[in-house]
Amino acid sequence: MVVSMSGRRAKQKRRIEKISDSSIAGACLIERSADAVLAVGFDDLALKDRIPQFAIGLCRAAFTQSKAIVMLASGGQLAAAAPNRRLFFEAALRLHWLASLPKEERIQATDTILDKERRDTANTISYLRDLGHDVDFNLEEMEAVLLDAPKKGTLQEQARKLDAAVKAADNQAWSIYATWREESKFSHASGTLAGSYAPTLNQVTIGHGEPAPMDPELEAHQLTQHLIVAMTAQLLEDAGLGPDIAQRIPLAFYSV
Repeated sequence: MVVSMSGRRAKQKRRIEKISDSSIAGACLIERSADAVLAVGFDDLALKDRIPQFAIGLCRAAFTQSKAIVMLASGGQLAAAAPNRRLFFEAALRLHWLASLPKEERIQATDTILDKERRDTANTISYLRDLGHDVDFNLEEMEAVLLDAPKKGTLQEQARKLDAAVKAADNQAWSIYATWREESKFSHASGTLAGSYAPTLNQVTIGHGEPAPMDPELEAHQLTQHLIVAMTAQLLEDAGLGPDIAQRIPLAFYSV
């Protein structure tokens, strides 16, 4: 979508530049919270199934994106953080989906995600080898990992498509999902992205521009951090882990 730099757009751009300083306080809190969460250790946690690994891993991935977003915001490059924001919100949606499933389906759900990724890797290796490239990767070893993954059905569809996962939950995380969809436009080589960086001036010439951040003061980001922490703790508790383990991340997060 190609847009012109109208008077309204110019005012919006000045507004974004003006309020960017007001996001610094929120950014500092986000960074401190991320540091606290990422410092939490689980070296004493024996791996019995993949649920804790998924929960802790996605939580850490999300808070790592928090640090990257703050770094870009502090450098005046919040508009360039769309891919980081997209991944942050996607991790939140996946945790919400996993927590919304019946407990007895969660292990199969994680296995289904892994099975999809395994097939994606196999297809990539096959593509490269078909072109004559020598790829040093042991497909047999990867395929030897036993996964309880259905080949079809609603669970398979939800593991493969985030849209289906979001809409399957009784209590849909609709605001996060809508934000994720909009951030996706600026995380790929899209027409919206092109029009944002090269807007038309009065429908005549091409000027300079950049995407307008959806969450300039990072308020939605802070709220989503709370959801990620809560979902992670719930998944760990539901996996049979005691408060000493399940509450480590919340205790660190809320101590900031």
